[in-house]
Amino acid sequence: MSSVYSYTDYREFLKDELSSKRSRNASFSVRAAAARLGIGSGTLCRILGGARNIGPALLPAIASFLGLKTREAEYFALLVKFSRTANPGKKRLCYEKMIAMRGEIRQKIPEGKYAIFEQWHCLALHQLLRIVPDCADAGRLGALLDPAVSAARTRKAIDVLLRNGFIRRNERGGYSPIDTSLTTGETWRGVAIHGFQRTAAGMAALALDKFPKEERDFSTLTVSLSAERFAAAREILRKARQDLLDLDEKETSPERVYQMNFQFFPLSRIADVKRGAL
Repeated sequence: MSSVYSYTDYREFLKDELSSKRSRNASFSVRAAAARLGIGSGTLCRILGGARNIGPALLPAIASFLGLKTREAEYFALLVKFSRTANPGKKRLCYEKMIAMRGEIRQKIPEGKYAIFEQWHCLALHQLLRIVPDCADAGRLGALLDPAVSAARTRKAIDVLLRNGFIRRNERGGYSPIDTSLTTGETWRGVAIHGFQRTAAGMAALALDKFPKEERDFSTLTVSLSAERFAAAREILRKARQDLLDLDEKETSPERVYQMNFQFFPLSRIADVKRGAL
């Protein structure tokens, strides 16, 4: 089953789940699903097509049919509410609740495992193993990173990932990430993370000249804001990070590992205009 937390549209989730059931059982159909839910097939088709919404009375039956656990069912109900709500303010509050619930279920990296941040290639390797899970050759894995990493350093990174429970050996002879997305949460402490961010910023500067424009996305924006607006801007970036993690979690055929940095910092001191500090 796909993770319901990676969706913002309940119809997309339903369609994907029905498609998954059909791929496992050729005799499965919309008519059969509707019968299990106790509704007509036409009603289910209208729900999937967007002509009709799910009513509160139908939610328990759908949660049971999909095998959703308590918190998953609560999130699915929020998806339905988000779709039905027309009021912009209420819709925003609903979306914020969805974002908060997603953050709760993502694996947070405890401080005791911050060794993963000590070398940039540990996190890159964690993601690379989603693309080549059948490869156990440290030399080949290191060569696939950019810049390339030696076989010895790659083996050390694999050991760090294994020892801290971020990857596992798989039946294909290689390694697989236990969780596709990792996060420290919105608050963190640690010299290792500070060092990783410094390294990532330096790599971004090199990437500006290293990769052609169509293979990267760099943009800059210079603005002047009050403390209140700055806090609002940080909230926009927080939501953007959550949305990018959602894309990552829904990706089933990754082709390349990317690093995304968010950099938002002062270019001036605070000017006390009211007191004539200028």
